[in-house]
Amino acid sequence: MSRSGPDSGPLPGSLSRTWQYALVGGVISMPLTLAAYWSSGASDSFSFNMVVVGGVVAGFLARRYSADVSAASLRAGVIGGLAGYVWMAPGILATAESFAEAWSFAPATGLLFAVFSAVVLCIAAIPGLIGGVVGAWICGVLGRESPPTASA
Repeated sequence: MSRSGPDSGPLPGSLSRTWQYALVGGVISMPLTLAAYWSSGASDSFSFNMVVVGGVVAGFLARRYSADVSAASLRAGVIGGLAGYVWMAPGILATAESFAEAWSFAPATGLLFAVFSAVVLCIAAIPGLIGGVVGAWICGVLGRESPPTASA
């Protein structure tokens, strides 16, 4: 029983193709996101526009090798958004502390930090999904989609 090629299933202990394409797209978008931030003068705002590029890569690969385009591109968006999240985490923590202090309930800081962090990462997933749709479309236009293999 041989397992080789892009259409074979994952080996035990290895990542699925969807996760592999998400990681490729997300890792590609991380330095692009940081470079766009630094080139903008490193202001207080942060743009996840470059996460779209990672989504395009993930969507293209997912459609090319018959993986789930939506899942791969959403995951690529979250992974690509981690670069921005790490940069914004101190501000998110300060905001959570401010809310908790206003409510006179200090233990709420951790919960608010988790909620605000989840919101930021969910927002980062949106440009990843948009890029994934574009990448899948590009793959369809180029006619590079691999046919699914029949299992015996």
